[in-house]
Amino acid sequence: AMIRTFIKIAFRNLGKHPFIAFINLFGLTVGLTCCLLITIYIVNELSYDKYHSKADRIYRITREFRTPDGNVALHLGTISPPFAPLLRNDFPQIEKLTRLLPLDNPVVMRYGEKMFAETEVYFADEFVPEVFDLQMIKGDAKQALSNPFHIMLSEAMAEKYFGNEDPMNKEIRFDNQQNAKVAGVYKAFPANSHIHPSIMISFNTLKDSAIYGEENLRTNWGNNSFLNYILLPQNFKPEQLLKLFPAFVDKYMSREYTMRGFKPSQLTSLHLQKLTDIHLRSHLDYEAEENGDINRVYIF
Repeated sequence: AMIRTFIKIAFRNLGKHPFIAFINLFGLTVGLTCCLLITIYIVNELSYDKYHSKADRIYRITREFRTPDGNVALHLGTISPPFAPLLRNDFPQIEKLTRLLPLDNPVVMRYGEKMFAETEVYFADEFVPEVFDLQMIKGDAKQALSNPFHIMLSEAMAEKYFGNEDPMNKEIRFDNQQNAKVAGVYKAFPANSHIHPSIMISFNTLKDSAIYGEENLRTNWGNNSFLNYILLPQNFKPEQLLKLFPAFVDKYMSREYTMRGFKPSQLTSLHLQKLTDIHLRSHLDYEAEENGDINRVYIF
């Protein structure tokens, strides 16, 4: 009876003061809508890269450059290609290491009469599915990314080029120079990922001298364009690995840094960055994609 009375009084007041009631209800509706939208935004921003089952153990290797007086001149989210095999060899603490090379300029891809300039093309090695959660629709990712001149497409990209046809073992010409065989189709990386490769070309394709060259992969310390991610063991503290990096840099880069009185590790260093920190807390000099900002999340 009390509740019925309250409802009657409320409706009578609404009838007596319709304009004020409209303002109050409109304000309440707008306020709740804004709160819900802000909540959705915050939850989405905080969810980046957490969908990977091993996200808490994945780190990106970054590289910092310093001037002789110790000031940071550059800090990249990428490193040069010779590092990866040396890191695998020298650090048994690293369970897996995978590397990708995002192509900055649009790549012309052609199948028959269809030709597109693609912007989300990556060279990727066979260890990608052992570090990241990669859902395959067709083919075996490890085998596909092991063989040179093999290519994997996202589901949307496969439909774009082949429609309802089976894309497996068909050839796409890339960069108007080389043919690559389609060896796999995978589900696209979700929106809350810091990278979105829609086409992955096997990393071993880079060994072809016309594309990059095997010697370049071993010796080119100056091309810092390669994304490197490592998987560490359970409960392993990354600080233990970081302590070993200066000696590692000095061991292999003495020829690159011949400045008298300086060790290589005084002028360049490697760092580890948590995968789940990249989107909101990484604003380095080179990122695969534009990141968010943790301060914006705090403000909202």
